[in-house]
Amino acid sequence: MTLLFSSVSFVLSRMAACGGATKNKLTVSKPVWDFLTKEAPSKLVRLKEETQLSILIDGETSEIYVLQLATPAPGAGNGLYLARKALKALLKETEKELKKTQRQSELVGCMALLDKPGGELRPHGAGLVSRGQQTAGARAGGPGGGGGLGGAAGGSREEEQESQCPICLGEIQNVKTLEKCKHSFCEDCITRALQVKTACPMCGRFYGQLVGNQPENGRMLVSKDSSLLLPGYEKYGTIIIQYVFPPGIQGVEHPNPGVRYPGTTRVAYLPDCPEGNKVLALFRKAFDQRLTFTIGTSMTTGRANVITWNDIHHKTNCTGGPQL
Repeated sequence: MTLLFSSVSFVLSRMAACGGATKNKLTVSKPVWDFLTKEAPSKLVRLKEETQLSILIDGETSEIYVLQLATPAPGAGNGLYLARKALKALLKETEKELKKTQRQSELVGCMALLDKPGGELRPHGAGLVSRGQQTAGARAGGPGGGGGLGGAAGGSREEEQESQCPICLGEIQNVKTLEKCKHSFCEDCITRALQVKTACPMCGRFYGQLVGNQPENGRMLVSKDSSLLLPGYEKYGTIIIQYVFPPGIQGVEHPNPGVRYPGTTRVAYLPDCPEGNKVLALFRKAFDQRLTFTIGTSMTTGRANVITWNDIHHKTNCTGGPQL
């Protein structure tokens, strides 16, 4: 499931095989585009009619399509810009719908897991609130009473929904509520679900520490240049981040264990201002948790078994927009 979500997340404005400042191409992940054209084709037709936009698939890799966009008069006004913006908004909306559909499928998978015999299962670091705590909160009128069965009188539909476990769809047995998002489940259901994925099956809120599969032998080098200025931040210098990875062999957590991958070097830039240094600290955290890069297929070259960005966006050119 993690790999599927990783492929769903995509860079709407990144160019495939970018040639200069061209803005008539757009990259989109195959799952999102296929979902849009099969499940909601009327939305795409309406957008084309309203914006006079024509869309052709100009190229593809195993993970993405490269769309070529055109309007009747591309040189007049900002018609192509507005049409491109509308398409990006539609794709983002479609991505959310696809994730929602996949989350519902995951719930079904958790239900199937309940039927399988297993040993002692324990949640991985998830904060849980017991039925007794919920009941006490309900009596006091506090927020902890949301999942209790004996709260407000009248037996409203909302109470009936709260008494139903979203995983097994039966009445909640020995209710357990996740600490961060407050969603409630049967104790056995949520314990088994968290063994499959340490996230809330309802909203996707993550519990525990997220660790990626970025190669472990990489380095993150940081330097500063006061003479290099970034557009919009001319009062500050620039933070230069250099990621260096030597070649290596894929491990069990990678797509093709035992297959070699080449080394790579990437450079990114941040303004040396308070906000830029805050982002730098977050970049360090992501790198330490092996989230910044992964091994897969390059969106720009189509090469497989290479180190690629893992959807934590960086500014990789001092000037220009997302296409640079």
